[in-house]
Amino acid sequence: MNLKWQWLPIILGGSWLGYHWLGQRAVPPEPLTHHRQDVTYSQTPTLLIPGWAGNAWTFNGFLRWLPRAGYAQKVLTVRVSWTGKLRFSGQWDGTGENPVIQVLFDHSATRGYQQQVQWLTAILRALKQRYGVSSYNVVAHSWGGSAAVHTLVRHGHHADLPVLHRLVLLGAPVDEGSLDTPDVSYQRLRAAKHHLMAHPKARIINVYGTLSGHLTDGSVPVSQITPLRGVVSGSPVGYVEVHVPATSHRQLHATERMWRLIATHLWVNA
Repeated sequence: MNLKWQWLPIILGGSWLGYHWLGQRAVPPEPLTHHRQDVTYSQTPTLLIPGWAGNAWTFNGFLRWLPRAGYAQKVLTVRVSWTGKLRFSGQWDGTGENPVIQVLFDHSATRGYQQQVQWLTAILRALKQRYGVSSYNVVAHSWGGSAAVHTLVRHGHHADLPVLHRLVLLGAPVDEGSLDTPDVSYQRLRAAKHHLMAHPKARIINVYGTLSGHLTDGSVPVSQITPLRGVVSGSPVGYVEVHVPATSHRQLHATERMWRLIATHLWVNA
């Protein structure tokens, strides 16, 4: 074997490890540079949840932009190990002005999002126990949003969890079934929708993008996103869908235009 080919597995393995290490590097907290007159500041934390195979890069740009734009400031990183152990880093006394918590999964490329449902439920329980969190916001991309919806609908009525204030979904599929193969996960949501009565002041903002001439953002079709209407209908939870044309699945979390849209729905005159 040629010597250069003998080194190829080592080079590829080292490159993957380097990429994984860089992808897990969360941005440090930054203080608010100024206050905005159009923003309502509160102690309600906002969790940022990446999607399938997502990492710190998913929301690092958003987290840098938020304090400089005067909307919010990061206070914690919660990292979930492969075994589901929660590791908190950062300083937070449970107060602050629109505190933001970055959620990272060491095992983000799972076969489905049901594992993340268990992990998110554990995170919310820990936030209530450790910091006295009584209400929370979530911004979640793709399968991270699917997990957030299941956590809310199936487990959010439990007394040891905080109640939802705002949930911003970014290209989150909730019904991935077909006429031949119904989505069992979606059926679970429909069966548990009565649990939403525990969140009378909550509001869900279901954001989806489309590419020119297509009813999809390139990864998730609109037909998998809008069935959330059937889960929320009849509940006290406010619900709105926001269509963002000419926007890909990745752009839903990675552009300043989207960052302003998210911040507006979370904190402007909230």
